[in-house]
Amino acid sequence: MVVNGEIRTMIKKNTHKVNSRDDRKQPIIESLEIQSQGRKLLEVRQFVEKLAAECGYSQSDIFDIKVSVGEACANAIEHGSPRGKRNRIKIVFEFIDDCAIIKISDEGVFKPRFPALDTQLNYRGRGIPFMLALMDDVEIKEGECGTTVRLVKIRN
Repeated sequence: MVVNGEIRTMIKKNTHKVNSRDDRKQPIIESLEIQSQGRKLLEVRQFVEKLAAECGYSQSDIFDIKVSVGEACANAIEHGSPRGKRNRIKIVFEFIDDCAIIKISDEGVFKPRFPALDTQLNYRGRGIPFMLALMDDVEIKEGECGTTVRLVKIRN
């Protein structure tokens, strides 16, 4: 199928980029700032997907990173944006010594929530457990100016 051919081509391009970044062994630090809007989540996922691929992560690890960052940003949009669209969310992607550190910062107050018991019909509140399951380290810091979620994924 044509779709499979396009996927293979994309993987080859990413592999080429990986080699050039790996050969230099230079740290990568890139950031993205978005308005607090759900429609911006695609842009965030594409941003971290591109960088993770350039850093040599497997497709499985890239998926884990995209899901985790997407969940953290969705939480920031819903809970960390007291002024709605006027709030900003900042995503910083660092890659140093085979380790990606992604920080998601918002302008709101952290509200801890835990998922409902399986016997209850509640499909919300699972973002943090997803992040904990998919990433090597998760840290949530509350501050007067907002909340920062720090996600770590070690490249194997």
